[in-house]
Amino acid sequence: MVSIDMQELVDHASFEANGQLQSVGLNPGYGSGYLSEVKSFQSGISLVLQDFSLYGEGEVRLSREKAGPPVIAFFNCFSGVRHIAYARPRVFVGGGLSSIEFPGYEPALSMEVKRNTPIQTLVVCMEPHVFEKLTGKNSNELVEALAFLDYNAGRKGKPAGSKSIEFAQKICGYQARDSFLNNPHETLFLEAKALELVALQLKQLELLTGTTPRKQAADHNVEKIYYACEILRKEMADPPSALDLARRVGINHNQLVQGFKQTLGLRPFEYLRTVRLEKAYNMIANHECNITEAAFNVGLSSLSHFTRSFRKEFGINPKALAKERKNKGTSKLL
Repeated sequence: MVSIDMQELVDHASFEANGQLQSVGLNPGYGSGYLSEVKSFQSGISLVLQDFSLYGEGEVRLSREKAGPPVIAFFNCFSGVRHIAYARPRVFVGGGLSSIEFPGYEPALSMEVKRNTPIQTLVVCMEPHVFEKLTGKNSNELVEALAFLDYNAGRKGKPAGSKSIEFAQKICGYQARDSFLNNPHETLFLEAKALELVALQLKQLELLTGTTPRKQAADHNVEKIYYACEILRKEMADPPSALDLARRVGINHNQLVQGFKQTLGLRPFEYLRTVRLEKAYNMIANHECNITEAAFNVGLSSLSHFTRSFRKEFGINPKALAKERKNKGTSKLL
């Protein structure tokens, strides 16, 4: 599989300026079109259209700008993309490889594209405070719902999504894309379609996780469980004990364990193990450090135990991953 970094496709141009998303064209040496064409609204919502084709086919590595604005991205794909790779199996929230990404939740690593085929995607971006104002949900809830969904990817008996919602997403996406291209000044219609796409993805996520707003609201400890998850993510290298964690979030040990099981389907130490391995995977895949450093950075002191757990979680050992990513980094799209 040949591979190239997205930054090369745009001649290392920035997708952001002054904290705002901006349109970026494709390097004509690789193809034609836009990697990012942006329409922003006063509400803090933006629509980002990708419409380009490449002379070659292969893997595009999706690098992220570290200083960019923190936005929640609701992704929809219409054509040209065969596969999108993540650190672990991902359950898509609807057709067209629909997915949700934002800081605090692991983003896509790469996408496999077709040669001389229009690659068309549409992304609804909103700032976390806009999301919370519109939905009444804390963005941490969204992180944990997505993490729970991915943890159960491929398992038997998991809840199914709705075909009618998937169909509605597809129709809404095409309407938004058509308006973006042909009637970009119809801002009221465009913004309405953007919000509809977000609502449909969130409804599908709710069905896939087997949760309802009523059930979440009934559990008065759910916010404390999300806070506990946040603590474990931030302090994974030196985490508190279960008793200390329970005290810090204001519940007892039994409530902590039961809350994790009811909300995420995991015990606290299982959740900690998952986020540690995911963090280590990304550090190794992105060449941030070597394997030993990755293990110690996430708080795992036994390298042999780390290797066994890593292989069990991702189906590949750390050395093989590092070698694979290094080889891909030296390849080019044909």
